[in-house]
Amino acid sequence: MIDGTKKLNEKQNTIQEFTVQFFADAVSIDGSVLPLGQISTDMLNLDGDILAKLHEKNSALFTVVERQLFNPGIKKDAALAEALQLRLNDVLDIVYELPLYRSRGIDLEFGKMLFLHAFQNEPELFQRLSDPQSMESAAMAGFLMALKAIVEEGVSFRTYVQVLLDFYYERLKRRNGEHYAVGLYDFLRNASVQREIAQSLPPYPGFQFLQSRKAYIEYTTMPNPINQKEYMIAERMVFDSLGAFLHVDFFRGLMHGNAPRRCHNCGRFFLLTGGYDTRYCTNIAPGETERTCRKVGAHRKEAEKVSGSLIQTEYKKVYSRLKTRRYRGKLDINEWNRQVALAQDYKEQAEKGELSEFELQRLYEKM
Repeated sequence: MIDGTKKLNEKQNTIQEFTVQFFADAVSIDGSVLPLGQISTDMLNLDGDILAKLHEKNSALFTVVERQLFNPGIKKDAALAEALQLRLNDVLDIVYELPLYRSRGIDLEFGKMLFLHAFQNEPELFQRLSDPQSMESAAMAGFLMALKAIVEEGVSFRTYVQVLLDFYYERLKRRNGEHYAVGLYDFLRNASVQREIAQSLPPYPGFQFLQSRKAYIEYTTMPNPINQKEYMIAERMVFDSLGAFLHVDFFRGLMHGNAPRRCHNCGRFFLLTGGYDTRYCTNIAPGETERTCRKVGAHRKEAEKVSGSLIQTEYKKVYSRLKTRRYRGKLDINEWNRQVALAQDYKEQAEKGELSEFELQRLYEKM
C-alpha cells in the first residue's frame, strides 16, 4: 500500500501546473505542511519592489523573443541562445524565491537550460521555436505568459486583500469564520471600493479578485503528517496559476478561522489561526534584539492603561482622520499607505524619544 500510495501521489510540478493537497486546516506542498493562509500571508509581506523587478525582467525577456528570436532577419546562433537564456534566468531567479514557488519541488535546471539545451542538443527544435506559427513556439509562449501572469496575479491579490484586511477586518469585534464572512460580504458588495481598487491597478488584464476560480480536484490517500504510520484521505487540487492557488489558500483559511492581520507594532502581516485574536506578531520588534512585537505590545498596552499614552492618543486621532478621508475618496490607496506609514514612523520616533510630544502634535496637525 505504501509503494502504491507513493506512486499515486507523484506529480511533476511546473510553473504552469502544480499540485497541492489540502486536509483539515493545512496544505501539503511537496512534503511541506503549512497552515491555510500562511502562503497568502507571505505574499502580502513580499516587498513590492520584487514584483516590479520581476515585471522589468519579464519585459526584457519578451523584448529579445519578439525582436530577435521571432525576427527572420536575425541569425539563430549561440549568441542569441545565450541572450535568451540569460534573460530567462533573471526571471527564474526571482520566481523561485517567491512564496509558494520556493515550497514546491520544481526541477530548477529545466528552465535554467531551456534555450541553451535546445540550441546545443536539438538545433531543429531551436529553429522551430523561432517560428511563431509552430507548436513548439506556442508551447514556449504559454510558458512565458505564465511567468508574466505571476506579476499580474501577485499585484492584484496583494492590493485587494490588503484593503479587505485593513479597512474591513480591523474593525471586526471578533476573529472567527462568521465575522470574517460579514467583513468579506461588506467588502465585495461595495461597488465603489471595488471600482477604485481596479482603477488603481496597473493595466494588467490577466487577473481579478473574483469569488469563483477554476481548479481540477482529485481525492487521494496520503500519510498523516502528524503520524506517518497512519493514512488519511486528502483533497488534491491542480492549479494553473499563482492567483488560483492564492484564491483557494486565502478563502479556505478564512473558512477555518485563519486570516492574515497587520501587526500593530511593525506593520507586517502575520497569520491569526483558529480565531485567535491578537494585534501583534511574534517577530523581533523593530529596534529590539530580543523582544518580540507581542512583548513590546504587551508592555505598551500596560503603559497606556497607566498614563493614557499621549503619543498613542495622537496617533489614533491622525489615523482616524486619515481613515475618514480615505472612506470619502479624498485619498487613493497609494497615498493612504504612504500617509499611514509616515504617521507610524513619527509615532515610533516619539516613542524612542527622538521627537517630543509637542513636535509630534505639530507634525500630525500638518497631515
